[in-house]
Amino acid sequence: MKKALKLIVTLNYLNMYGAMLKFFLLKNQKPIHLKNSSNFKMQFLKLNAVLLIVLINCTVSFCQISDTVKTAVVDSTQTSRPDEFVYTKPRPFAFVTKLPKTMAWSAKESFSKKSIPAWGIITSSTLVLIACDQDITDGVKRFSRYIGLDNENKYKTVVGFNVGSTHFDAYQLPQNLNSVFYSLGEGSTSLLLCGGMSLYGIAYKDNRARQTSSQILQAQLALGITCQILKRVAGRESPAASTAPGGVWRPFTKPSEYQKAVSHHDAFPSGHLATMMATVTVLAGNYPEKRWIIPVGYSVIGVTGLAMINNGVHWAGDYPLALGIGYICGKMAVKMNKLMTAKAKRK
Repeated sequence: MKKALKLIVTLNYLNMYGAMLKFFLLKNQKPIHLKNSSNFKMQFLKLNAVLLIVLINCTVSFCQISDTVKTAVVDSTQTSRPDEFVYTKPRPFAFVTKLPKTMAWSAKESFSKKSIPAWGIITSSTLVLIACDQDITDGVKRFSRYIGLDNENKYKTVVGFNVGSTHFDAYQLPQNLNSVFYSLGEGSTSLLLCGGMSLYGIAYKDNRARQTSSQILQAQLALGITCQILKRVAGRESPAASTAPGGVWRPFTKPSEYQKAVSHHDAFPSGHLATMMATVTVLAGNYPEKRWIIPVGYSVIGVTGLAMINNGVHWAGDYPLALGIGYICGKMAVKMNKLMTAKAKRK
């Protein structure tokens, strides 16, 4: 039964990729404009509906598979074997109260001796990619035009509200395939996953699912603060707003200037990829028996990275540091909570 459930989860993800592949195969190689095709619009709406259903379905199926390899899902009052972890119920707003410690642990781990090789990889790959950024961006856009992948960000507001004279878009539905890929890296996707796992954990008293949800939020807050600080320190132009090949760097831009022209200062590092990497890292850390998490997660991260180059939001050089930030924040969120449960177990 458990193997069958694993197969269902895998097939769900394959169906999602199959739907996207079918979209490419059924279309001409020439770019397609949404405004001129009602058929095209309907297919995109259906695609997004399918992706949403698959995401929710995978979340439930993901939580239902409870193979006990080296991780057990038990309450803190229950006993377990020495090679098992005990998952306690997370305290309300633990993802907020643990934020200072998450950032402190992440910083300590990042600047430890064992992180020197990782820094070498991040630094060297960033320098190489920055030197080739304009050529990489041009190449990705040429290929996207060849296969008919629209590079514009197109969304339709589904849920919105007004506060005085200001309008807020609570949720916007992507209207082309590139926007679908781009939206996967937004915080709303991780929040949707957190909500699904949290509801499942409450309904079925699954503390591992609830802890995972809390840890994802914990990592998101830590990396969000880190990325926003670094964006203001670096001040790199995004491809869409670049005034020179590879974009101009304006370090330590004044806050007032930054807010007036955000796209001229916020490319480096990528918050989207940091968000996705942290989510995958937390999931893999809490569900080590599900070996497909990393290959599937990294594949989606790669596709999203290409989509952001195609729509002019990021350069390839914005990615290595972002991936490092996401990984370390996710890793520390998992490690911190495992230590906490170990203490609870000894008591």
